[in-house]
Amino acid sequence: MAAHEIDYLAEVKDFHRLYVEPYKGQPKGCQDAEIIVLEASFGFELPLAYKQYLSWMGKDYGGIFMGCDWFITNVEGNTALVPELLEENGVSFELPELYLCFFSHQGYMAAWFELPKVDEDPPAWFYHEAMNMERPVVEGSFTDFLLKDMRGLAAELPRTYGRAT
Repeated sequence: MAAHEIDYLAEVKDFHRLYVEPYKGQPKGCQDAEIIVLEASFGFELPLAYKQYLSWMGKDYGGIFMGCDWFITNVEGNTALVPELLEENGVSFELPELYLCFFSHQGYMAAWFELPKVDEDPPAWFYHEAMNMERPVVEGSFTDFLLKDMRGLAAELPRTYGRAT
């Protein structure tokens, strides 16, 4: 990270270090070249907070988000899922022309941000079919959404793995 860049993930990284790493170890990130390829496939520079996330844990398949589609290899499938998910649930919502879906889980929930980027830590749109949502809602910024999901999953780690190492 360049000296002048804001670390949008500082709070997330602190939480991960304290509450996740004792159970799951350090996360595994993407190479810069992989992020450049992803940007090229969407035709836009991605928000800095998201690029920082990818560099830090964009390939952490065995980490806290194991079983969820938070990873660089999930982005294209996630993004294709969003209009299908909304249509299947009869949700009338005009998606932006371009967006990137950074998270989905088992086809019934998804989160995305608009492209081209509106902010370096953009608003995160979220839809969850089991919540009978009339339309997607903004769940704070990308990093807010990331930290909220991580906190929820981390609460289960002691029950799943016992005492931390």
